[in-house]
Amino acid sequence: MSVELTSVAARPTGFVGLSHLGIVCGIGWASLGGPVIAVDPRREVIEELAGGGLPIHEPGLGSLWDGVRASLRLTTDFAALRECPLVILAQDVPTAEDNRSDLDAIHRLIDRILPHLRPQATLVIMSQVPAGFTRAVAGRVRTEYPERDLGVYYWVETLVLGRAVERYLHPERIILGCEDPAKPWPEALAQGLRRFDCPVLPMRYESAELTKTAINLYLASAVTFANTLSDLCERIGADWSEVTPALRLDARIGPAAYIRPGLGIAGGNLERDLVTLAELAAAHGSDASFIQAITAYNERRIRWVLDKLDTLLFPETPRPTIALWGLAYKKGTQSVKNSPALRVISDLAGRALLRAYDPVVGRLRVDGVTVVSHRDEAAAGADCLLIMTDWDEFGAANVAELGRNLRRPLVIDPVGALEHRRAELKGLRYVSMGRPVAG
Repeated sequence: MSVELTSVAARPTGFVGLSHLGIVCGIGWASLGGPVIAVDPRREVIEELAGGGLPIHEPGLGSLWDGVRASLRLTTDFAALRECPLVILAQDVPTAEDNRSDLDAIHRLIDRILPHLRPQATLVIMSQVPAGFTRAVAGRVRTEYPERDLGVYYWVETLVLGRAVERYLHPERIILGCEDPAKPWPEALAQGLRRFDCPVLPMRYESAELTKTAINLYLASAVTFANTLSDLCERIGADWSEVTPALRLDARIGPAAYIRPGLGIAGGNLERDLVTLAELAAAHGSDASFIQAITAYNERRIRWVLDKLDTLLFPETPRPTIALWGLAYKKGTQSVKNSPALRVISDLAGRALLRAYDPVVGRLRVDGVTVVSHRDEAAAGADCLLIMTDWDEFGAANVAELGRNLRRPLVIDPVGALEHRRAELKGLRYVSMGRPVAG
């Protein structure tokens, strides 16, 4: 039996959907001083969290969770949301194999949330949804529950896997989609926003929804720009590492620009937004050739690794043993969604013996690969080392021992994990992006 709480500040905030986004945001919200009721229909997720475990990996999240467990109530019962003047839907939106969003889970959660919202409650959608989605939900709320005077908002999440806690607690700004951007926010929402001490940009629903995809299109463009020019550097004798300091000192580009070359976009979010924007443009008769070109380029980007192997390894060793360091699509996360490592593994099927190690992904079952428990075990006796994730552990490897471990002294490092130690790699043939390959 729950006790009715009288002040908005004392009442809990509801977080629905305990996927990566919901777990980070629910724990983060509680750490900022507010009680939380976290709801998810999956009993196994609730039980793992209730036992102190975390089904996701994020730096700093474990210690944050230890500090707020007493103020975060976990349940599978959606009726608990009746206590909450503010309910935040923070379920990640899964993507299909073609990188299209699957919104079925979001619709099902909304169906279960709406009957339990108290009068004058506010529903905030933080899940990544396409333009027009939030306005449709607001229209449904007005039609089905006109007497409750419910508010609906869209909060653009800008978390980054591997830095999600930092990004959530210290955002540069909060982007808030509103039915009427000039209207004052409900008190429960206003109090929550003030905890973040950053600018809040209210705008119409569609502008906020498009802002999220616009950010990711810009980042995907920057990644493609850097990769295109780093390839050119390799062919003309330029060095991309000499070019980037000049770019970062340009105020129009800046120190945080996405201009480090790599294997293209991965992880699912950027890919999903490219698909979403291309389909939105097509539906409204707008030219999407720029978006389609970025998508096509990034689909081909994995060829960089395969071309280096075809040139430097396979002619001399027809069926080599290849060590792969890293399975996650980038450091700081256990996600392997669209991971370049898995794509390389698939393309090398039957051509090489593969041993892989990742410090966080663990014993992932991958056809055609032996996943081992230590980086040195993967490298032992290998004809080539491929570094596919930029984990700090790889950048701190004992390079002298690595040279002794490998059967052939070939290291191909498209993520630049050892780039800062290039001068130490004597005796190893080290190949990274943006530099001509030494003979």
